[in-house]
Amino acid sequence: MAKKITSFEIDQLKEITNIGAGNASTALSHMLGKKVQMTVPESYVGKIEEVQRNFGEASDKVLALFLKMHGDLEGAMAMIFKPEDALSFMEILTKKKKKSLDEMDELDESSILEVGNILLGASITALAKFLDLNITHTIPDMTVNMLGAIMDTVLLEIGSDSEEILAFKVNLHFSDDNIGGDIYYIFDPAASGIILKATKEKVK
Repeated sequence: MAKKITSFEIDQLKEITNIGAGNASTALSHMLGKKVQMTVPESYVGKIEEVQRNFGEASDKVLALFLKMHGDLEGAMAMIFKPEDALSFMEILTKKKKKSLDEMDELDESSILEVGNILLGASITALAKFLDLNITHTIPDMTVNMLGAIMDTVLLEIGSDSEEILAFKVNLHFSDDNIGGDIYYIFDPAASGIILKATKEKVK
């Protein structure tokens, strides 16, 4: 059984997550020329089904971008948009208004995937640089589905061999448009331990 993560260690991991999310926020602001705000990371620790319940109602329809981290650190990241936020976000990107996610075309999909790749990639780059770790990632996938089905895919892949997993949520939103999405960082205890060890090496 993996060693239980303490509240002090969770606070340390929150700080590291904050660095990655801050980099993503800055990248989004520069990309779109809009002021972007971010919330303080919220942490969730527990068994897969317990953590998943904290992400929202399983039956909620959402648009999700997600990828896996590899290398010195294994984990996953996801960016989740409510349908109305996803449509508004795509309108900013493509200058075209859509009434429903069912109307998404190839331009919409490629635009939001490109932004997701930049945002999530910027966050991972910041983590790797700060921790002096070699972290690579897959190309983001995108799907429109119920939140429960999406998180099943992501969480089971990360936590299938773990007693518990650790996840952090940060909300990024445009200050002037009331449009936002949630970024999730998801780790198993082994990955969390690697981050904590690398953090201690940095502050020696």
